[in-house]
Amino acid sequence: MLNLCSNGVRGSTLLLHPTTLVRPHSASIASDLFEGYLVNNPVLSRGAASTPTTLTKVLVCRSSPEKKNNSNSTIDFLKKIGLDDSQVEKIVDWRPRLLRSNVEKTLIPKIRVLQDFGICGPELISLIASNPSLLTTVSTKNLLAKLDFLKSILGSVENARNAIKKVEWLLCANLTNILLPNFELLKSYGISDEKLQKLLVTYPRCLCYNPKWVQESLVRVEQVLGIPRESGMFLYGFMVMVSLSKRDLELKFELFKRCGWRESDVLEMAKRNPRCLLISESRLKTRMDFFVNKLGYEIGYLIARPALLTYSMEERILRRYAFMQVLEERNLLRRNPSIYTYMKLTESQFLDAYVLRFKDNLPELYEAYVGGQEVR
Repeated sequence: MLNLCSNGVRGSTLLLHPTTLVRPHSASIASDLFEGYLVNNPVLSRGAASTPTTLTKVLVCRSSPEKKNNSNSTIDFLKKIGLDDSQVEKIVDWRPRLLRSNVEKTLIPKIRVLQDFGICGPELISLIASNPSLLTTVSTKNLLAKLDFLKSILGSVENARNAIKKVEWLLCANLTNILLPNFELLKSYGISDEKLQKLLVTYPRCLCYNPKWVQESLVRVEQVLGIPRESGMFLYGFMVMVSLSKRDLELKFELFKRCGWRESDVLEMAKRNPRCLLISESRLKTRMDFFVNKLGYEIGYLIARPALLTYSMEERILRRYAFMQVLEERNLLRRNPSIYTYMKLTESQFLDAYVLRFKDNLPELYEAYVGGQEVR
């Protein structure tokens, strides 16, 4: 027996122009038909389903008694697995062809496959609500194959589910022409299964790009950034290059140059931490202003320690700097550490190394830092 629970990407619209089925002079008749549909199906409000395009799609899907029964059954089924009225409304607007689905033959088998994989409850509801095309464009057999593929390359069902949560349209990606070729491309560059698993859990969309672009991105990591495939930074370089078009990368270099960096500086930084190329203009400028203009560090200091550009300004940099300034002013430290020494620590490490040590001596300072208040 199917254990009903629930979780989806916006699909393409039906390739039929409204005027081919609802002529201008028959608009009032169509409106009357649609009015009756709304009365019998209150889950569909005028707000999302009263446009000519949606009206046409819904009427097409209910053009026969059999299709009408399927429409009602589909809506009832979606609500039974946990989707609320607003979610059902959006799904019908996005994927009206779903109304023609046979619940017993098409929908229930797919939902059962997902549930057997451990995707149920709120997780299933989120998946279906954001990616209804999963129920219309992916066969049950193909869905099983994709789940097995993700499980095999990610090492566990849990890792596969985490990847699907991050990119809910992952299960709609083409297995034969997209996922498998990209996986083999990454392996051909010497990326170990362990690193691939970590990459795909944290950034699964890298498998979903066109293989031609993936191949080109892998080449650009070595040729443009100068990061050899043997480097521990190669994988991070790939994540950056596959995310940025050639023009976007040029704009990133121009951004750093406007802040006083040379192209060789940017490349040197990228070799140490490619992810710095993804930071925004405002993020770069605030950190340059703090470290260079306020504290007087040279750009070379940031090139050698690019992680400083990636830390949160409010949650990490400013709060820790203010806290350490108090300790230094009161001569409470035997030796004052460099700013990078305490910035690179995890929050728990920073608490153990500095904050908790002075909890009793400086209770107000401790309370201010732990409570997220301004440190003075």
